[in-house]
Amino acid sequence: MSEAILNLHITDLSRGGAGVARDTSGRVIFVPYSLPGDEVRVQIIDAHKRFAQGLLLEVVKSSKDRVNPPCAVFGKCGGCQWQHVPYSLQWKTKVSGVQQALARVQVRLSEISEYPAQKVWEYRNRVQLRGQFVEDAQGGRTELGFFARGSHDLIAAERCEISRPEINQGWGETRRQAQSLDRSEPFKVEVEVLSAPFPGGPAELRRTWNSAHGAAGFRQVNDEQNEQLKGWIRSTFEPWNGSELYDLFGGAGNLSLQFQDSMSMIHCVDVSSPAQSPVGTPSHFRFYSSPASRWIVKQANQASKNAKVTSEKTSRLAILDPPREGLSDSFEEIAVSLEKLGVDRLIAVGCDPDSWAKDVSRFQSRGWILRKTALFDFFPQTPHVESAGFLTLGDV
Repeated sequence: MSEAILNLHITDLSRGGAGVARDTSGRVIFVPYSLPGDEVRVQIIDAHKRFAQGLLLEVVKSSKDRVNPPCAVFGKCGGCQWQHVPYSLQWKTKVSGVQQALARVQVRLSEISEYPAQKVWEYRNRVQLRGQFVEDAQGGRTELGFFARGSHDLIAAERCEISRPEINQGWGETRRQAQSLDRSEPFKVEVEVLSAPFPGGPAELRRTWNSAHGAAGFRQVNDEQNEQLKGWIRSTFEPWNGSELYDLFGGAGNLSLQFQDSMSMIHCVDVSSPAQSPVGTPSHFRFYSSPASRWIVKQANQASKNAKVTSEKTSRLAILDPPREGLSDSFEEIAVSLEKLGVDRLIAVGCDPDSWAKDVSRFQSRGWILRKTALFDFFPQTPHVESAGFLTLGDV
């Protein structure tokens, strides 16, 4: 049951994106779309003993730090949570959130390399739009936009401020192409910016209609930050020439293809990896369409039977880039298998600070040492942050 409307002073910004206040009893109240310094009127919509979720009714007095969101549907669309927050505070909150996640699992580190966003707007190379046909006196219209926060209600929009200019420039053409669809059903379309077909040429758009999310294949939505992450991995792994690399949860090789000319063998494993290596891929770069844990256990068992690992001096590395939940229940079998295979250096990447920190902590309990940590902002205007840690097995 909801409580009375409260007047609150926002004192902090949570890692999850909401502003933080306390009521007269000291209970923590989370208020989306607020920020420190705001005086707000809030309706409690989900109450618990120690905390509650609040619905922002009114900003009575704005924080001096509040900025005007450029998006006409911010607060209605479910995409962005932080357009009202200055970017410096967004990044500070993300870094602090990862530090807190590590502290909770008693992981200590000397420093964090920070890679804030190079672009805080117009960075997404891919976006999933929703649409529907609405009858009116003029014969009907096509609405295109996004789901509302926490529902499947359509919020019509004319552009997206965090999407690449090419996507916004093609918005009208996307709407026009939708006219050929069944007008009785809602639809979805994934619009992706492709590289220019020739140097200096214009980028092209690919539209994928009514397919499962990611049907066109996984790709990081922020090209600039993806290059930053790849560059950090490359410099952190040095020296790597002649090494063997296990890229688990590697998709189409986003993080490992950069090593194809210098490593002796690369294994890229993922349920979404291509069943066969694409044309042009060197023979020592192999894709395996398989759950990562199942594949790596099989490899370790075969290597143990053949006594292969102990008889070779090849340096073995690993990149782990699991889904949001981290390694989860597969941690033990993956960690044991990597150690059996002689892997002594690895980079763990994660998009959820708690899951990633937990994996790092579990590696430490097995004798691995966290040597370096880096944070990358792939998603400005949202609370999401990408974490990467370099670990070695003992004093390698």
